[in-house]
Amino acid sequence: MKGKIPKIRNQANKVKRAPRYMEFPVIYEVYHVESGDTLWTISKSFNIPVQQLMNLNKLSSDRIYPGQIIKIRER
Repeated sequence: MKGKIPKIRNQANKVKRAPRYMEFPVIYEVYHVESGDTLWTISKSFNIPVQQLMNLNKLSSDRIYPGQIIKIRER
């Protein structure tokens, strides 16, 4: 080891990085479903496609229920 300086790792120098999903929280505009609402009427009210509502809310069908909270778009 003559002439070589051993590398010492210092735990205090390590930088912990938060995962990307924690760095930038996503906030959504939401809608509370009322009796008689359909995805089509909600999409027309907010001027967005029905498929976008289904994808954003991970819906496999167009069935929604009163009291359900639907994500509309990111703020």
